[in-house]
Amino acid sequence: MRMVLTCVTVLVVISSGTFLVADDKQNVPARNMSSVEIQTHFTQAHNFAEYGAYRDAIREYKIVIAAAPNLAEAHFELGLVYVNTGRLDDAIREFEKTLELNPNHTRTPYELALAYYDKDMSDEGIALCQKYLTGHEDRGNLYSLLGVFYIKKGDTDKAIIEFKNQIKAGHHPEMGYLNLGMALVKKGNYDEAIEAFKESITLNARNPRVHYQLANAYEQKGMKDEAEKEMTEQKKLMRR
Repeated sequence: MRMVLTCVTVLVVISSGTFLVADDKQNVPARNMSSVEIQTHFTQAHNFAEYGAYRDAIREYKIVIAAAPNLAEAHFELGLVYVNTGRLDDAIREFEKTLELNPNHTRTPYELALAYYDKDMSDEGIALCQKYLTGHEDRGNLYSLLGVFYIKKGDTDKAIIEFKNQIKAGHHPEMGYLNLGMALVKKGNYDEAIEAFKESITLNARNPRVHYQLANAYEQKGMKDEAEKEMTEQKKLMRR
């Protein structure tokens, strides 16, 4: 569980110079620390990350990991910082370590799969999503990622199945219908795509992207008036 200090406390710590900016690639020597000290460094790391002081956050998480190498949450949080600083290889390493220490860590499979996606590691991402969906069909965010991975690999039929699973699982179904519609367009199934886009609009009419996609589908069907109406709505929403 994350602990959040007040803004005043964070500013005091930063101004005191207790934790200086360091080369975050340096190894931190292991040393014995009490559980209170470990929690203090963990909390400091979190607050540095919250305020964008990523190098300090990395240093603090490494101090925690040096003292408590089996603390899965520290590896996970360090992975998030690495994602925010564009260090995807390091992030993947930390997320994988998190799952090694705690295979049931609920947030890690999704974050690791996203990192795999950004690194064009589609096969690894697909295998990870499938593994963590086994017995956990309620994890709709992984269905969504699976669909995107399959789109990236050019397997539209499998993507359609996964977007339908996302909708069934109730994970942001408005986005599931949008993704489903876009996949159906790729297949040339414009009638089904239009129905999917309409379902998405029923759930959230304020998303300009779905109106744009629906307009394009109407255009492909030669339904000029309907396409113009959706484009007008898209432009209206974009101005808000």
